[in-house]
Parts: sequence; C-alpha cells; structure tokens
Amino acid sequence: MKAVIMAGGQGTRLRPLTSNQPKPMIPIVGVPCMEHIVTLLKRHGIEEIVVTLQFMPDEIRDYFGDGSEWGVSMSYSVEDAPAGTAGSVKLAEEHLKGERVLVISGDALTDCDLGAVLAFHEERKAEATMVLKSVENPLEFGVVITEGDGRIVRFLEKPTWGQVFSDTVNTGIYLLEPSVLEEIPAEGEYDFSKELFPRLLDAGRPLYGYVTEEYWEDIGTLEQYMKAQRDVLDGRMRGARPPGTRLRENVYVGARAQVDDEALEGPVVIGENVRVDEGARVSPYSVIGDNVVVASGASVERSVVAEGTYVGEGAEILDALVGRNSYIQERARILERSALGDDVIVGEGATIAPEVKVFPHKTVESGANVTQSLIYETMGLRTVFKGGIVQGKFNVDLTPEFVVRLASSVGTELDPGEIVSLGRDSTRSAQVAKRHMSGALMATGVNVRDLRAVHAGVVRHDVLAGKSSAGAHMRAGEDPDDVEILFFSSDATPMSEAEQRSVEKVFVREEYRRAHGPDVGELIYPGRAVEQYVERLESAQKETKTRGATVVVDFSGGVAGLVASRVFARLGIGAVVVEGFTNANASTTGARRTSLTDALDRVGRIVPTVGAAFGAVVGPTGEDVQFVDDQGEFVPPDVMLACLISRLRPRKAVLPISLSSGYDDLVREGGGAAQRSRAGLGNVALKAAREGADVAGLADGRFVFPAFLPAPDCFITLLRALEAFGGGDGDGALSSVRGRFGESFGSVERRRLECPWAAKGRVMRGLAERFGGDPDAILTDGVKLNLEDGGSSWVLMLPDPDNPLFYVYAETGADGENADRVLDEYAGLVEGLIREG
Repeated sequence: MKAVIMAGGQGTRLRPLTSNQPKPMIPIVGVPCMEHIVTLLKRHGIEEIVVTLQFMPDEIRDYFGDGSEWGVSMSYSVEDAPAGTAGSVKLAEEHLKGERVLVISGDALTDCDLGAVLAFHEERKAEATMVLKSVENPLEFGVVITEGDGRIVRFLEKPTWGQVFSDTVNTGIYLLEPSVLEEIPAEGEYDFSKELFPRLLDAGRPLYGYVTEEYWEDIGTLEQYMKAQRDVLDGRMRGARPPGTRLRENVYVGARAQVDDEALEGPVVIGENVRVDEGARVSPYSVIGDNVVVASGASVERSVVAEGTYVGEGAEILDALVGRNSYIQERARILERSALGDDVIVGEGATIAPEVKVFPHKTVESGANVTQSLIYETMGLRTVFKGGIVQGKFNVDLTPEFVVRLASSVGTELDPGEIVSLGRDSTRSAQVAKRHMSGALMATGVNVRDLRAVHAGVVRHDVLAGKSSAGAHMRAGEDPDDVEILFFSSDATPMSEAEQRSVEKVFVREEYRRAHGPDVGELIYPGRAVEQYVERLESAQKETKTRGATVVVDFSGGVAGLVASRVFARLGIGAVVVEGFTNANASTTGARRTSLTDALDRVGRIVPTVGAAFGAVVGPTGEDVQFVDDQGEFVPPDVMLACLISRLRPRKAVLPISLSSGYDDLVREGGGAAQRSRAGLGNVALKAAREGADVAGLADGRFVFPAFLPAPDCFITLLRALEAFGGGDGDGALSSVRGRFGESFGSVERRRLECPWAAKGRVMRGLAERFGGDPDAILTDGVKLNLEDGGSSWVLMLPDPDNPLFYVYAETGADGENADRVLDEYAGLVEGLIREG
C-alpha cells in the first residue's frame, strides 16, 4: 500500500501564518504539520509516499527531499492548475502503479490507527473507506451518515443544524482500491466529497465509513491552529514528541538554549539556540521557536513565537501568534487571539489589540494602538538613519544582509577610488558588521582603511587628517544586543541629513554601483593611525596647565582604553586607570562591566586618596564622560557643562535649543557669545564645527571641542577639564566651582506627549499659523517662544524626529509652580492640535 499526502492547499483562512509558507509547513510544537503525518505513516509501515503539491511546492520539496531522513521514500506530483482533491490524486497515478492507496491530508493533525482502518476496509471488502470523526460542531464539515455496519448511506456538505442527523464528519483520510481511481476523470477539477463519493454511492459501490476514536484536528483557522498546539502539549495526540531534551514530563528545551529551566512551568517548548534573559517569563502552553530572544522583563503567555523573532524588554505576548523573524520592541503588547505574519516590526510601546491580524513585512509605529488588521498598509515610517545613526538589534533588523545593502548604498554615493576609514569596538557583532561593510564598499570600487579595534575618535581623526574622504564606526549600543553604525563626512562631522537622504534613496531602490576587475576597492591596514591621533592630542595640549596633573579614569571596558596608556604618557599626565582595555582581539558584550553608579562610587573613593584633580567614568563608546570632583563627589553632567563654561570662558559656545538659558548667561559672563542649534548631537556638532565654536555640549556628559574633533571624544574632554581644574587648589578646584551651581543647573521642565506620525505635520502647521507672526518666536527647531524680555522664561514645542512623540519644554526661573502652569497651557495646546485629526 502506498500513501498520497495532499499538500497543495494555500490555507487562506490561516493567513497571515500562511502568507509566506504552504499550509502543510506550519509548525506544530516546532515541527511542520506534514512531518507529523509522515511520522504517522512510517509508524504504520507505509514507506512509499507521493506528495501532491501546488502552492509554494519548493518549500515542501526542499524540506523533505527524498524522505530518507524519515526512513521513507517520497516522490512529488505538482499541479500546474487546480485539479480538485480527487483530480490531484489522479495526476499522481503514474507513481501509484495500480496499488491500494491511502489518501491523507498534510495539513490536518491526527494519530489515527491506520492499521485498524486497513483491517476494517478489508473486513468489509470496501472499495473506498472514509475515516470519520465525531465532533461537537459539524456545521463546518461534510457530515456522513452510515448504517450500523459502517456502510455510507448519505452525504451532507456544510449542513444546517436542522440537517445534522449525525455528528460524524469527513476527516479527509481515505483508503481506496485501484478501481476507484479509474472513476476519476483524467482532466479538469474533480473533488472526492462533492463528486466522486456521491457518484460511487449512487452506483451502489461498497463505500464505508470508519469512525476513529483517536485524535484528529482540522487546522483550518488560527483558533484551530492554537488549539492543536495546546492539544499536543497536553499529550492528547500519541506519537507527537516535541523536539529538544525532555527535562520534565512536559518541558522540552532545545540544544544551546540559554534559559533557567528550573523556572519553566510546563507544558512548554523552547527551541534550539533560544535565549530567555533573566527576568523574562515564558508561561505554560507557549511554544518558542529556534533562535528566538526573549529579553529581560518580557512575558510570553499561551503563545506561539516562530523562529528568529526578538521580543524586547518589557514586551507582552498574550495568547497570540508571532511569525518568523519579527521584532517586538520594548514594552509592545500583542494581545489575545492576534496574529502577526513574518518580518513584522512592532514599535516601542505599541499595542496590537485582540483579534487583529498584521500581515508580513509590516511596520507598526512606536506607541500605536492597532485595532484593525493591517493587510496592505503600514503604520510605520521607517528610515535607515535615526538621529544620524544607523542602529538596531543585531541579526534582527540589523542583519549582515542589511549592512551589505547599507554599505553598497554609501559606496554608490562616493566616487570610485575614494577611501573610507573603518573602525569598530570589541564586540563580535561590530566585528561582523565591519567585515560585511568592508566587502560591500570594496565591491562598489571604494578603498577601505581598516583601523580595526579603535574608538570613534581615532576614525574621525583619520578622516580629518585627510587619510580618507569618509569614515564609519561600528559599536554596540546601550543594549548589548544593539549595533550602532556612525558615518562621518570628509570633515569628520556626522553625515548630514542631505547625505543621509541620498544614501536612503539608493538603499530603497537597490541601484548599486558594481566594480569589476581592477576597479574593485583595495583593503588597506594603516600602521600609525593611533599614533597620529595621540600626536594631534599632544598638539592640542596646554602643557603648563595639564602636565604633571593626576586623574582617575574608568574606561568601562571600552576600546578607548586601548590608547589610554600612550595618551597619558605622551601628555605627561599621571593617570590611575581603574578599568581599561588590554586586548584588542578579545570580544566583549559591549555593556558596562559594572553599573555607572558603582563605577562612579569606586572612582570617587580613589580620587581623594591619590590627590587627583578629578575622576571620570568614560562610557564604552569613548564619547560620554561622567565626572567626580576632587573630593570624590559626583558632578551631574548639566552642572559639569556649567563648570567647564565658567572656567574655560569660551569665545563662542553652541548649545541645543532645549537647554537652560542660564548657560547663555554664563558664556556672556566670560565675554563670549552663545548660539543655539537644533536638538540632537549631530546638529550640535555640525553647527559647532561650522561656526568655529570653542565648546559645545548637550548637558548629558558629551562635550564637543571642534578645534580638535567635531564630535565628543573622551581624551580631549579630559584634557580640557584638566586645563580648567588641574590646579586642584582654591577657587579653581572642581569641588569649589561646582559649589556655585548646586546639584542641578537651570530649571527646565519637560513633558512628553504621544503624537501619531500622521498628526505631526498638522500640529506643526497649527503652531506655525498661531505663532508664526510673533517676532519673538524662534522656528529653528519646533516652535520656541520667549515669555519675557531677556529670554530667561520660555517654552519650546518640539516634535521627536524618530518617534511618534512631541515634547514641550518650559523654563520660568525658580518658580516651579509657574513652570507647571506653562507646561499645562502649551501641552494642552499641542494635545488639542493632535486631537483635531
């Protein structure tokens, strides 16, 4: 006896689960549905199998091959046009050689006793035996009415309750003699239940129904699919063992999974190479596919999460289905009976309401509340750059393939033969990104200077020194799973918005330049890039104020620590390096080895002991610096910016539009002038470089000294801080200077408002119409209004460029109640404009 597995169905009612895969390949506890059927056939000694295919046939053929992995022999019959259930079996007749045939569906789940079916068939001398199943609700199935001995007397297709004289339904499993196949026309569409069996019944042929007591579930809807998962987890289907190691009665964990298995409560299936972080929760009746990450604080309850998906921190998936290679960002919520297709991105804080379907390749914007299914449209505005940086979860949305496309786009915008300097931090993900970027750039005819493991300042210096016409640095983000890629223009400033848009155009169109033969770019390993960076630092040093001074520095394990000993020795600075970086070839996670609070506390204890001018904790990126004073006390970054301005007395300073007006007063006290830029580090750095400013800062620990580099760099920051406070005694000590400003600087208050992307333009237009005629209104970035002469009291209404948010800032001096009143007034105005849509 041979078997025919019918595997041509599209599964339209199962979309979006079946949008990118044939119905027989949908996974049941981590195993394709059809594989359960193949295993069932093998268990009953049926080893010659013909599979009928139509929708996405290669998906099935590539997975099962010749069947040898399952101990069976498999051949395939592909329908070019729909032939019906019986017609598809007729097309496969050449593989059957006149033998008895068992026909079974590849997209239903069963543990039917096929041996008992065969015995029943032979005992009744039947030509055709249908396997029947008693179900609670037969309305969606074909009802079959039989006599006491099982002989079929009537068929009812999709009956009403008034016609339900039996609850036994057709399971789609048939045992057929060769004579039955002869009754099927060779051409055209022909169906078993609608045409062939009624015809045999009318002719009085021996047609019987075998009622199985074993498990059978038609997987025709998403609800039935989820029920089938739970049934298998509960052990209701014999022979269906989930993959992985069985730790306890119903807890299965795949190879290389990183999970606290003692915390798992069954029934649950965890696939191979899954990572469930500490603090994450996977509840019973959940199935987690291979290569899934469930980040800290996330919860998965009674849900199926398909392979390659990333579930962000604090995200919640409740009784839902998530497709392959999706990205559920931080604090997103996927609620009951909702279903996501493959490659879906759900933005931070977004909610997918119950029973909503999101079809493949859709992006849901951050903060969105999706209450209707997304089939054709998208609710996200995805750009490649965010805040001037390309960033994302490594191997989730920032994959090696993505990096190749990105680098190809950048290379296409450069002239053939130009040179790009590349560097990276010590993380493995950054190493992977840099290797792919190097190859893709060279393929466009661009040469690459590989600076290897260095902090971004070395790459920027290499570009500024004229060694290359552009640069890029790859590093881990604040989340160790993130990768950030920074791009620099020919003057080492961040890539401009116009340049970003040009790259994005090429990226979207995928119209890349390709180099051939001798035009392929060259890979260069320069020898003195770091030494030249140190030499430039030495030339920027004011020796009389810094040489011989002592500092305590913690580099947080970042690659900036690689050059620390050379820098401090060359500059004649006594440095106690608490935590540096000793091996460029070792890989790290990218995260701080200790928390910032612990690092500051440790540095603070050492500073007074060694008589240091101050202590500093440098972030892993080598850009941000947090300070403790000479007494070992933490100096908040907004206060530190005020201290530096007060002591350095800059001729010109550039500050973002959202900072306190008190900084302008400090600059004026020193005889200088302050200029305001648009918000964001890239905008501040670009304006500071263009205006030739002495200093710029964001009051968050990132300080820019454009005469050295048009971007934050920890070593020039430490050097300038030593010039300001290196004397260490009296009024010049950092502890004395910070005493003037207290624990915070200025009195800026901020309110965050949810604002859908579609409403941003309307809000900005409404604000411009209302305040555009005000001569004191500043429309540089958002709308800023001076509330009194001198600018010490003001309000700023500013849209977030990368998220569906709007911010309202206000400063009214020391009167906190007045600041709250102003915030209430203008936040209410913005909220009213948002609601107008």
